[in-house]
Amino acid sequence: MKKSLAAIFSLLILSAVFSLSGCLADAVADDGSGYPASGSGSGGSGGTGGGTGTGWALCKDNSYDIFDMQVWGDGAGKFDYKNESGYGRFTVTEKGGGWVGGGLICADTTKTFNFTGVKKMKFEIRGNVSPKALCIAVQNNQGASAKMYPSKTSLTNSSAKINSLSETDWTSVEFDVSGAASDVIINAFCIIVAGDWGGSFDKTQFFEIRNLDWVDSDGKSVKLSLK
Repeated sequence: MKKSLAAIFSLLILSAVFSLSGCLADAVADDGSGYPASGSGSGGSGGTGGGTGTGWALCKDNSYDIFDMQVWGDGAGKFDYKNESGYGRFTVTEKGGGWVGGGLICADTTKTFNFTGVKKMKFEIRGNVSPKALCIAVQNNQGASAKMYPSKTSLTNSSAKINSLSETDWTSVEFDVSGAASDVIINAFCIIVAGDWGGSFDKTQFFEIRNLDWVDSDGKSVKLSLK
């Protein structure tokens, strides 16, 4: 995959206690040691590690070539993404100011994601990060008013109500993200790891994702595109 530079995006800039009332400011791409890296843009290996297979292994359709993986800066910690056999692995490498964020942004940074027809986001997850400290959502581009679909909260507090994760067994998650279809979406799989919702996290903790998919009202896959 090509190496490309992510554009400046709006991201969460949070207080020392990661208050969710904190403002949003400019995001910065990783300095080159992580993302965008050789491997960003169309899958393959990402972050500082290797990986196996081709495409984005976390996706049900791993042939996507419209994504870059972004790690937020400006005081945030960092994570490493790696393609493994049939799934993607996210590992916390630095805690920074006490939170980590990023996700799948547009490889062409002049465009945004087309979520037309998408009703739900589905995936399977396992790992040792507390679900009380992990938010997964779809993010729009509204700066200080940025909206998350389904919501900006942990997996435990969300409609998924996941209280624990296994390191070996997969847990299925399904979110209603229908509001994204009429919004301007810059992050198709936004992740935040933080202690704000009552959980905690540390370096080397991880979670793994497989079969990430965006589906219509009939449960059929919708191929995301850029616009």
